[in-house]
Amino acid sequence: MPATTTLQAPSPPSGRSAGSDFAPLARRVRESGLLDRRRGYYVRAIGLNLAATAAVWAAVAWAGDSWWTVLFGIPLAVLGARMGFLGHDAGHRQIAASARGNRWLGLVLGNLLLGMGHGWWSDKHNRHHANPNHVGKDPDVGEGVLAWTEEQAAGKRGALRWVARHQAALFFPLLTLEGVNLKIGSVPVS
Repeated sequence: MPATTTLQAPSPPSGRSAGSDFAPLARRVRESGLLDRRRGYYVRAIGLNLAATAAVWAAVAWAGDSWWTVLFGIPLAVLGARMGFLGHDAGHRQIAASARGNRWLGLVLGNLLLGMGHGWWSDKHNRHHANPNHVGKDPDVGEGVLAWTEEQAAGKRGALRWVARHQAALFFPLLTLEGVNLKIGSVPVS
């Protein structure tokens, strides 16, 4: 059986928190190449996704007013989700070597192809990463359809109260609407 290497955080010395040992772990992850940019992968992934999207839209045009056109919504949804994940990686500056290149990719993938504001999303997502799941600081756990705290749940009325009571079962059905939510949320309000 071949030997395997696993990355484990070192145990914190007595009196120190585990968080103080993040720097050596991060250095070890970087040195092992786990954070290296994979430009070849992204060139293929973006190219294939664009080609497949164009092919599906061509099939929609070919099918015309037929009910078969509805079936093309399934691959378009999958390709749109993949486009969103590629835009996510651009937002994390993981694709191009420069911030400008990643911003350009984010604008093309997010704004042009998905209809979602890349700048708005990057700001929101960076605030999320700065304070993950911290109510009042993480925009992803603020007031909305889902309740993240008992106080939020207690403040819900009507249909939203019912949703809060059943949100574990409703989570994945509600997640199908997240693309619409992101597009609406990225519209600038004057």
